[in-house]
Amino acid sequence: MFGRHELSERTLQYLDAVARFGSIRSAAVAIGVNASTISRQIAALEDQLNLGLLMKSGRVTVLTEMGKVVCNYGLERARLTRRFQASLQEYRTLERGHVTIGSGEGLVTVLIKAVLHKFVASHPGITIEIRTAALPQLVQMVRDDEVDVCIYAGAARDPILNARPFQTEPLCAILPVMHPLARKEKVTIEEIVHSPLIFFQPHFAAQTYVDAILEDRQLNYFPAFRCDMFGTALSLVAHNLGIAFMTKGAAQDYVDLNRVCAVPLDHPIASAFQRYVAVRAGRRLMPAAFDLWRDILSANSNGS
Repeated sequence: MFGRHELSERTLQYLDAVARFGSIRSAAVAIGVNASTISRQIAALEDQLNLGLLMKSGRVTVLTEMGKVVCNYGLERARLTRRFQASLQEYRTLERGHVTIGSGEGLVTVLIKAVLHKFVASHPGITIEIRTAALPQLVQMVRDDEVDVCIYAGAARDPILNARPFQTEPLCAILPVMHPLARKEKVTIEEIVHSPLIFFQPHFAAQTYVDAILEDRQLNYFPAFRCDMFGTALSLVAHNLGIAFMTKGAAQDYVDLNRVCAVPLDHPIASAFQRYVAVRAGRRLMPAAFDLWRDILSANSNGS
């Protein structure tokens, strides 16, 4: 932009000092630099730009029009540098920042209860963006660095993922509170298969588990409803229109409000519904995202 060499920040400071103090000698005394050094540096800058930057106005040295342009550029650049350095410090000390989390819809409640309360309390300046999607889309978001951290249920064997177990929770039958089976400790798929059932789309992790259980028991079933949102399925259950399948954590808000009951399915496949937290393999996370990753793993180790 300015020839082969960028403009020297120190020379721009010298130019500003001459403009403020009215002469090279006065500027030299004010900033504690030899006058010949200032004169030589400004002369070199004039040669670099092929423009005059200083001129005499009576007994005072002032900036030419181009000198004012260059001086203003130096002042603005210095302001931007200070802002940049201040922002870096804020991000390093986690006073500011932005973290994007990818999550399966059914895991948002789990994420909030297990991790975000603590994270927000210790990082009040961090903006958190939560993006929900099905597992294939979550993997693509991680691959494209659209999210910093993602949590998901079920297996996703992709070499792009650096994935670690987050939590294990049994898959449950989500029943209306007045259902005859709602107070049992466990229910079998055979006990509920004749009721109206609420399924999810085939790519949902919960649905793949249900399909595997039905196949293992050699049961064929056509659902009364098929949903693409956990909230929709929970609303249907709460209105006594069927039985859905998800973890208690995914249904926790409805359970706490006594709108549904979550009863674990009595089947080996249902007992190991695994959740994972993942980042892109090889990616170096920003401090805030790294702290979130660590908090999720810590929540897991604490049995949250």
